[in-house]
Amino acid sequence: MKACVSVDPDSELIDEVIVTPANTPDRDAVPGLVESLPKDDPPEIVGDAAYGDGATRAELKEAGLSVVARVPPVRNATGGFPKDRFAIDLESNTVTCPAKQTVPIRSQRSGGGVNFASHCSTCPLAARCTRSRSGRTITIHRHEALLQQARGDQADPIWQERYRADRPMVERKFAHLVFRSWGGRRARIRGLRRVATDLDTRATATNLARLAMLGLRSGDGGWTIAGA
Repeated sequence: MKACVSVDPDSELIDEVIVTPANTPDRDAVPGLVESLPKDDPPEIVGDAAYGDGATRAELKEAGLSVVARVPPVRNATGGFPKDRFAIDLESNTVTCPAKQTVPIRSQRSGGGVNFASHCSTCPLAARCTRSRSGRTITIHRHEALLQQARGDQADPIWQERYRADRPMVERKFAHLVFRSWGGRRARIRGLRRVATDLDTRATATNLARLAMLGLRSGDGGWTIAGA
């Protein structure tokens, strides 16, 4: 089993806990995590790279939500130049390789792609770029524009400061949820629904402890938080 959690950064209270099978991608829990968010004034969402892919960004944008999350890193399994070494120009619909060769993007239903075969055979950088006999190919994601904007945003020092400030708080909440006295990191029962109920109980207890730290008190006028 795996738990995905959303936390309010101001109060540090847990908003939602979603339980999924362990092999489920984190992004699949997004609909459940944002379901209870206000629709009239939706907050900005901060998450790790698991929520930074193009499809998740597009889904959240369509729902009227903005996300602050790192774009998943681009790697090349063969050890050659990664995709981010290629200049992708969506306005001119071209891609330029590290050797300064420019090729038009071929549109496809799922996005698009380019192949540098006509240049790779004589390219002095070919050995550092690809081992394929058919030349280097670059795939253009159908949400490439969103990903490009996100990569530009995350280079901003203000974005980085916000990300570093908010994201560790969620990690602390995970530490509270798996506190050893409550069973540690292992589920105490079997079945998705039962584990979800158990985690809801843990989250409630964690929130009550947080409210006590915030100064929650019961008086003649009901429950109040000191200074609120």
